[in-house]
Amino acid sequence: MKLRHPNVNLDPTVMRAQPQHHRRGSFVLIPMLCLILALAVIGEILKQTTIETGQLKQQHFQLQSSWLADAAAQRAVTKLAQNPDYEGEIWKTQPEEMGQDYPGEVVIKVQKNRQMESSVIIRTEASYPVKDSGRVRIVREWPCKIKGQKSGN
Repeated sequence: MKLRHPNVNLDPTVMRAQPQHHRRGSFVLIPMLCLILALAVIGEILKQTTIETGQLKQQHFQLQSSWLADAAAQRAVTKLAQNPDYEGEIWKTQPEEMGQDYPGEVVIKVQKNRQMESSVIIRTEASYPVKDSGRVRIVREWPCKIKGQKSGN
């Protein structure tokens, strides 16, 4: 009795089937495609995060400029109460004063109101941050009555 291995054909007359050639790297193709897809998704998420971070920073600058403009108007009202001849100033704020990372600057101008003698127009131009490419400038005007002066009517 002859023992034969089921996969081995020792008979030389029987034609051998060509061995199947499997490409050895083909099993790596699917994980590689998944990795490329995952990296593309992560890249888009990082891009979106960068855009949103820039938008948040710009909104922060806009809000800070708005607060500076309001504070400058209050500063001008206080100075006008102390000195009716106050005409304005350039008010520079340091980051430590505001608890922020950048300095701010406000140009305050006080103009006599031509329509009403007992009032002035306070104009503020707030810039935050002062020296940054993403600087935001807010310009506001407030009419303000001056107490202690009599109107011409």
